[in-house]
Amino acid sequence: MHFLRRTKKGTRSIAVFCGAFHPPTVAHVSLAEAALSRVDEVLWVMPESFPHKRYERVPMEARLGLLLEATDHPVAVSKGNLFFDVAGEAEQALQGPEVLLLMGEDGARRLVEWEYGWKQEETERYLLENLERHRLLSARRAALWEPPEKFSPYIEWLEHHAPEISSTVVRERIDAGGNWENLVPAAIRRRVGVLYGSTGQENGQ
Repeated sequence: MHFLRRTKKGTRSIAVFCGAFHPPTVAHVSLAEAALSRVDEVLWVMPESFPHKRYERVPMEARLGLLLEATDHPVAVSKGNLFFDVAGEAEQALQGPEVLLLMGEDGARRLVEWEYGWKQEETERYLLENLERHRLLSARRAALWEPPEKFSPYIEWLEHHAPEISSTVVRERIDAGGNWENLVPAAIRRRVGVLYGSTGQENGQ
C-alpha cells in the first residue's frame, strides 16, 4: 500500500474507505466524517486497478489529487482491488490499529449479495471469515436493506443518513449541462469542472 498522506501516530482504529471516487462527492465526505464517531481516522483508498472496470475519462492520479484537496484524511493506493484484500493491505501496512471497512449501504449490500461464483456455503464461509476480521461500517439510505441474520452482527450502522448523491449523478449532470456544483466539495469544484467538463475532455486531462 502506497500512502500519499499518512495516518497519525497512535491511531487505534481506522476505517478503510475504498472506491473509484469518480469524482468525490459531498456524500463521500459526509459518510467519512460520520465514521469518525466510531473510529480515530478514515483512510481513503483507490486501487491500482478494478476487477470489472478500468480507469476511464479521468485517470487515477487526477482522482487522487481531488481526494487530497477534498479532505485532510489519509489517502493511499492499494495493489488489491477487492474490499477485504484492501483492508488486509491496510492492516499489514499500519501494524496495530483495528481496521474496519467503510462503505454506503448499497456497497455493503453488493458485498454480501455478490455472485462470487462459488457454492453458497463457500461464499458464506468467505464472508464470515473476513467479516470477523474486518467489520463493516455503513450508513442507512432511504431504502432500508436488512442483511441476512448471519451477517448482521458484523455490520455497524452509523447514526447518519447519507445524502442520495452519487458520482454517476455528478457526471450525468455535467454532461447534460445541469447544476452539479453543490454535489461536490467546494474545494474541488473548479478542478472537477476542468477534469469532467468539455475543456478537460478536449485537453485529455
